[in-house]
Amino acid sequence: MEWPTIAQISALAPLPGGYRYAKLSQTDVPALIAGLRRWHPDIAVGGGSCYLREAFYDASVCLDDATGNDVFVGVFKRGDELVGMWSWERLPDTLAMYGRLIVIAPEHRSAKLASAVMPLAELAGRQMGAEFLFGFATLKIPHMQHALESAGFQIIGFTSGYDCEEVAPGDIRRVFEGVYCKVLVPESELVRPDPANLTPHSRALFDVLFPQPPVGGQT
Repeated sequence: MEWPTIAQISALAPLPGGYRYAKLSQTDVPALIAGLRRWHPDIAVGGGSCYLREAFYDASVCLDDATGNDVFVGVFKRGDELVGMWSWERLPDTLAMYGRLIVIAPEHRSAKLASAVMPLAELAGRQMGAEFLFGFATLKIPHMQHALESAGFQIIGFTSGYDCEEVAPGDIRRVFEGVYCKVLVPESELVRPDPANLTPHSRALFDVLFPQPPVGGQT
């Protein structure tokens, strides 16, 4: 699962005029951290807070021309100005890709840069050989839920306390999040579980999320 180049990404999902993609460079890390603090103050708490630590980029992120690390950070630029970022993580052992984070500077959100990256996850994932995409969506606001659903992702459940947020000044709580996925292989390659191996609760939820396809295409 090799990361796509910026040239490949630009061809897969062109941006509006005046904007361009770039791979995060070591020299851009301090500016990105400062930008994230301004663009998305809530990131200081919870799973996204690692993006505020330079050590995280040194240890885990593919910077400049490096390709060995499993976290990719791309940035949006207008001229030389950083105006947003997105991040994926590859899981080669399961041929999966995790959509970790998308943040756009408030003054550039009208350019719909995040909307360009949502379909890009599937396009780049297929090019890399990924067979499964997944991500989490905050339930504090509906925007990411709408974006994932518009890109064809399916909600498959909710986490009860996986991450935490500052729900009021100084009040940090564990929260619910939506879990979304997209399978990039044909349904014929999926093995459905034997109902005999599911508890009643598991089977009830499974049947709601993944109903049995009609026989012969009949409805």
